[in-house]
Amino acid sequence: MKVAIQGQAADVKVINELLSPWDIQFTKSDEAEVVIVYKEKPVKHRKTIVIPSESADFIASVRDLRLKVSRKIGGEISVVAGSQTVLTIRPRIRYCYERVVKSTSNNSLPTAIEVDKDLICLTVDVAEEYKKIFREALDAELSPLYRLLTGLPVSYTLVPKQFRNLVIRAHRNREKLTLYDKLPLDALRFVLVRSIEKLSEKRLDRKRQNNKECTCLITHDVETCNGLRRSRVLKKLEEKYDVPSSWYIPAKHYKLDLEIIQTLSNHGEVGAHGNRHDGKLPELSRQKMINELCEARQTLEKIVGGTVKGFRAPLLQCNAKLIRALSEVGYVYDASMPTWEPNHPSVMKPYGIGTVNLMWIGRILEVPLTLPQDHQMLHVLGVTPRQTVKTWLEMMEVVKDIEGICSILVHPDYELADSQNLNVYEQLLNQIASDNQSWITTPSQIIDV
Repeated sequence: MKVAIQGQAADVKVINELLSPWDIQFTKSDEAEVVIVYKEKPVKHRKTIVIPSESADFIASVRDLRLKVSRKIGGEISVVAGSQTVLTIRPRIRYCYERVVKSTSNNSLPTAIEVDKDLICLTVDVAEEYKKIFREALDAELSPLYRLLTGLPVSYTLVPKQFRNLVIRAHRNREKLTLYDKLPLDALRFVLVRSIEKLSEKRLDRKRQNNKECTCLITHDVETCNGLRRSRVLKKLEEKYDVPSSWYIPAKHYKLDLEIIQTLSNHGEVGAHGNRHDGKLPELSRQKMINELCEARQTLEKIVGGTVKGFRAPLLQCNAKLIRALSEVGYVYDASMPTWEPNHPSVMKPYGIGTVNLMWIGRILEVPLTLPQDHQMLHVLGVTPRQTVKTWLEMMEVVKDIEGICSILVHPDYELADSQNLNVYEQLLNQIASDNQSWITTPSQIIDV
């Protein structure tokens, strides 16, 4: 599919990112099958999708089309994202067109209207909504309690774990453990994609990782020395099913067992997890942050005898300053951003980037954690290990249906690594390994392909 984007360079970059999971050739307007126009007047005699905005050119364009447009706040729209999946989103602003035109969907609140056979106008400013969600995720306001605990001269881990979990549970929201309404970025992607398919009368093909329909990542954060010792048991089970895994280890939080870490790097990878699991990293000065990121990587590289490409922040913290520092230091990817968590400890409310797709932030590949981590399931929501795995497998079916990545985080410090629950973890591995349409890999291998 050949697509042209007409707009300012920064806006074109955003629209490119929205469409990045699909196999699209971006070209000039006179060569394109479909032209996407944003904040400019649409070209004539071309199949065109207009993204609404507050720009003068958009207002003039709808006037030329004899349309009246109004802006409304609120309202939920839905979009078909897979054979069995419909995603929902509540955009900040909806654009309503006051002329008898054909809706391109059967929704009560349409995602687009068909002006004629060659022109579709979206009802959502997908570019601005994307930037808004992205900004809110990277610059989330930290909760006062989090600032208090991480501002102490000692590590927050000295506060008893039972008390910390109790506090987080007290702030949790009773949201359903489903992904249908938790993927606003992906909903925006599909709003745009479905309009391209409608106008071109062609189906857009997804980019495939290793020619598979889905990519699956098994990851582990090792918070304690005891967790490092227990990691060998999980690693042995993974090797039984030929499942590679990624292990994120803090360089100075406890005494490192070199032999264990070298074993973990075999048929998998070891990534950096900062120096200490104290929650202070994102709030460090730029230079102190860079120094810590360098030191953490160099420490692990000496142990594994190879390059450490990836990073995951303790507590899944992430902000724009950290991403810039990772790029400056030379990391290749970051795996710190959750797709959605019921109650993230940094903000004490639901939080996530809202996508199950890989995305580039500057020169850093962001690999989102697409399923709620075991800590959220076990210690925040209070569900059992068996129910945790059952929920993950159900969520994985949704991710597979929309051809995203399934990324799972299991701490060897927690209940899934207990001897009485290893059979539950093995069931998860067995289910994943038996899926011939999934590529089970590590983030480093994704980059290398």
